[in-house]
Amino acid sequence: MRLLLLSFTAILLTATSCRTTEEFTGYDYDPEGVTETTDREITEQNKRTIGFLSDGVWITNEFSASRVSDVTRVDEHHYKIRIDPEISPVNNSPWYGFRIWSDEEVSVTVELEYTDGRHRYIPKFSHDDGATWTEADSTQYSRDSETNNGFIYLDLNEEKLWVSAQEVYTTREYRAWAEKMALKPFIQQSVVGYSHQGRPVPKMKMAQRSDKPVKGVILIYGRQHPPEVPGFIFSLHFLERLAGDDELAETFRRYFDVWAFPMMNPDGADNGHWRTNAAGIDLNRDWVHFNQPETRAVRDAIMPIKKRSDRRVYYGIDFHSTGTNIFYPILREIDTFPLHFTYDWYDRIVEGVPQIDLNIQAFDIVSPIAKNWTHRTFGVDAVTFEVWDNQPRSELENYAKKSAEIFMEMMIEAYAEEKTRQSETALRTD
Repeated sequence: MRLLLLSFTAILLTATSCRTTEEFTGYDYDPEGVTETTDREITEQNKRTIGFLSDGVWITNEFSASRVSDVTRVDEHHYKIRIDPEISPVNNSPWYGFRIWSDEEVSVTVELEYTDGRHRYIPKFSHDDGATWTEADSTQYSRDSETNNGFIYLDLNEEKLWVSAQEVYTTREYRAWAEKMALKPFIQQSVVGYSHQGRPVPKMKMAQRSDKPVKGVILIYGRQHPPEVPGFIFSLHFLERLAGDDELAETFRRYFDVWAFPMMNPDGADNGHWRTNAAGIDLNRDWVHFNQPETRAVRDAIMPIKKRSDRRVYYGIDFHSTGTNIFYPILREIDTFPLHFTYDWYDRIVEGVPQIDLNIQAFDIVSPIAKNWTHRTFGVDAVTFEVWDNQPRSELENYAKKSAEIFMEMMIEAYAEEKTRQSETALRTD
């Protein structure tokens, strides 16, 4: 893990050399033109079910969050699935998803071949239409280091097996989760806009009654990049903890409202995209020009806070997933409010959740991403919170909820410190 981080960090450090947003053209891992966020034409999937009658094996992508471009028979019970991205070039987040079954019990090999990409995600399996998922073990999965193809070894029967790059969380699963959350009286669900294909861009607001004349606001963004499911799952557990019924959560909500946008790219999630929305745009590179309806809707929903005397933005979190657990804070030397909050939060998580190998790499505020827009607009601290692609799911909920507990404790402290500072300033002025 540490060796991976060193090489990963070396790549990222070169991206901080830009001095202005106008000069920024993307990180080293971004494709050319990523910051040009006007609409592009994407390649739609051909939805179909393919059968190999001689083997009695069937493969389909006729469902949400699938990604299969073509299937060929290499040999008896060996099939190659080609996975094309929605647009090329694109970041290497090669999502795949299909259902497979056989007329009779048989063992098969499925080879995954990527156009403009290489295998990244360990397969996840569901035998119950997505209700539960398991991760492939070493007997079920391998990766060819020369071809960068993935190989999946399956025992099939008439039952349809769902195979996916990560657990599937489409807009349908999000709605089910949001409806349960909305049973709490202080949670409000709304729609702030619509995607290119007409899907709602949802907002979840936690707003508990309080005697505070000015409450803080925490901004939370999520699922800008469709395959980054671990970060999405983490964000939902994080929000669940902020909505808890215990004394800590109730105290936190007396001081703070939460404005969350957990499903910012509904078209990408439902269409099995590698990275972009339905217009072929990386939404987390559109936080300057706001050419896309999804980022524009979120911005327009947030901006009225600036005109309110009873609310003040305190912090922003943008949840993602990558090759390691890592914080991307704003550079220390840049003035933020609360000062150095992200660095202190990182330290406390490392101490409080020692089983998680959490790393940190600071960046300038030049790139057109959600974290930087939050700082530029409100002067506050913000973080891009990255969750490891392969973080064991048995640890994910505890990691999220413990991080949320530490966050609430620290935010309550920050609120109290700011009120003390304001009172002292008022006394000096008098």
